[in-house]
Amino acid sequence: MDLSKRVKRHITAVPHEFRAICHPGFEATCAAEFTLLGVKVPLQTSFGAVDFTAKLEDAWKLIAFSRTCTRIVMRIDSFTAENFGRLEKKALEVPWELFFPKTPLPEIKVTCKKSRLYHSDAIAERLQKIVYASLNACGVETDKKDPVQTLFVHFENDRCTLSVDLAGEPLYKRGFNRHVEEAPVRDTFAASMLLEGGLLRSQRLFDPMSGSGTFSSEAALVKAHANLWKTRSFALQNAPSFRPAAWNFMVNHTPGLDLLPELQIFASDLSSKALATVQYNLKTSAAAPYLQTLKSDTLQIYQANFFDLPKASENSLLALNPPYGKRITADIPRLYREIGKKVRADFKNSHIALIVPGKEAENALNLTPKRRIESINGGIDVSVFFL
Repeated sequence: MDLSKRVKRHITAVPHEFRAICHPGFEATCAAEFTLLGVKVPLQTSFGAVDFTAKLEDAWKLIAFSRTCTRIVMRIDSFTAENFGRLEKKALEVPWELFFPKTPLPEIKVTCKKSRLYHSDAIAERLQKIVYASLNACGVETDKKDPVQTLFVHFENDRCTLSVDLAGEPLYKRGFNRHVEEAPVRDTFAASMLLEGGLLRSQRLFDPMSGSGTFSSEAALVKAHANLWKTRSFALQNAPSFRPAAWNFMVNHTPGLDLLPELQIFASDLSSKALATVQYNLKTSAAAPYLQTLKSDTLQIYQANFFDLPKASENSLLALNPPYGKRITADIPRLYREIGKKVRADFKNSHIALIVPGKEAENALNLTPKRRIESINGGIDVSVFFL
């Protein structure tokens, strides 16, 4: 049987197990987004992940449209391997040519936990020889400039699980370079906060400590229907199972997330340097062409002190990532005390998504959240308050 028929029978025609990686604490947010995008399969959440079984095109849809997950992988095999002989024997049984092209060759990343095979480099070296030999024998040639796929190899309690990456570069890389201020929030983290905070039902988004403008950028891109399939490419497009016609039909018949038509985005910062960064990222950089369809008053950028902003009207969302962390000098208790006062005075009728970096900041804030999510941002344990 030729390769195309084998790919159809074993890859595109049958369901597979997938895992979507997301930010810890935002698993339910990620799952809710998947449902909104029309992936109607049972979803199971675990720490930092959403697992599901579906057809390959459902995973394609999430890769193309999700803004909250950072990676989606497809499980291709799982077996026990207590020694290298067993590992090599099982690896030789995997039809690698169904998952990977001949070029560019996949990168192999190994993690080991509580297993007799624990030397990750030695495992990767042995698998590399087997995988590369198999692909050289019967792989499909592609352009070496295409995104490189990754083979994830996870050992735990002597069980080896093999998964293939569908995205290539992590999905928080939106497809264009931008200028950044110190300690920027990742795009996927910002999107998770916005969706959990109520962006889909908000008429106004306030991003008053914009920094690099990530909150505003995420909202503006969604508003402009600039989904990821328009702004970047993916490793899945280089796989033997990729079907351009099916892909084009899917992306052109999936609406994506829909914001209120009257949504306005207000990005501001006290720092003139940060403001210049926001202006560049949203008006000048490679992201700008995707935002040209927005009405002139949808995205407003201006210099302002958060504490001088006027009282917000109802049906607004305030997203805040105040300065904190080792790279930024700030009087955290004083800053969060003032934020708490401002929120109580002028944003008490708004929805609020606020990063709180520790107990000291939480005590100074003196606000009781409706919901809180414990997560990690920039390697720092934080709470995200939703008020």
